[in-house]
Amino acid sequence: MVPRLLFLFSTFSLTFLYGLCSIWAEAPKTAKIAFWADREGTRDIYLMNPDGSQQVKITHHRSQNITPVWSPIGEQILFVSDRDGAWDLYLMDPDGENVKRVFGKEALRVGPAWSPDGKQIAYSRIIRDEQVVHVATLGEEDEERIAIGGPATWSPDGMELALITGWAEKMQITLFNLRTRNQKPLFPAKAIPSWLPGVKWSPTGDKLAFSWLHRVPLKDFVEKETIYTVNRDGTGVTQIIDEAGPRATSVVWSPRGDALLYKRFVGLKSFHIFKVNLDGGQSEQLTHVGSNHLGDWFDPAYALPVSPQPQLLTTLWGKLKRE
Repeated sequence: MVPRLLFLFSTFSLTFLYGLCSIWAEAPKTAKIAFWADREGTRDIYLMNPDGSQQVKITHHRSQNITPVWSPIGEQILFVSDRDGAWDLYLMDPDGENVKRVFGKEALRVGPAWSPDGKQIAYSRIIRDEQVVHVATLGEEDEERIAIGGPATWSPDGMELALITGWAEKMQITLFNLRTRNQKPLFPAKAIPSWLPGVKWSPTGDKLAFSWLHRVPLKDFVEKETIYTVNRDGTGVTQIIDEAGPRATSVVWSPRGDALLYKRFVGLKSFHIFKVNLDGGQSEQLTHVGSNHLGDWFDPAYALPVSPQPQLLTTLWGKLKRE
């Protein structure tokens, strides 16, 4: 009886302490951009201010660490690492401490995204050379298969995923309703782009941003891929970055929804992160060392988790977040 009680007490204590790690994790008090870069022979995760200042490396492991995304209230970062062999999902505090696996069972998982309420994550599993979007609840091992495609991005009201479907030279942004399971293509068939690597939902939910090559042949994508936005209903496609310059890709919204981050080639081998205001301002280069990739942008002034509410219009939720 005594050994059993000791075992139960030990289990409870470990569970309690595990929970405290998340409770004690402190979100940044000012806005921070999380990104990853190859600067010292390995790919590591960094934080910087929105103006590019104070770039600080927060991972210090000999493994590769990429694609960081902030939790909705900024107390944790979800990222991909190969530190245990295969690429898989991990959590850490904003200072890089308390790294832990998301799943006990190893699998090839990439492209993570948090749900707006912070309780679930979407990601892609690579299964027989196919990318398949899954959703899981944090702290649980069950994984729900959603659709072939990816990466995915969550709508601000938590009701939909936007994901990339199709194949090279015929790709599409598809909206997946998590309640009804209905899938809806965003673009008409005649407008399907030939290269569309990713999409991000705006904080207000009324627009999506993406990089898009809308011309063939595909070999020209380095010169032609650039940044666009589109309305939630598929209308109003707007080019943000001039495609005359080097390739621009991998877009991220500012928490306020008034600016975009993207990366583009500088020189022959390196990507660097740029910021552009959507009021027509000039692009500003934020990184200058190594090769740099996005990433996510967190601002405590706009940190407000949400539970899915079918009756709440996405645009209304976006307005509430700003007030």
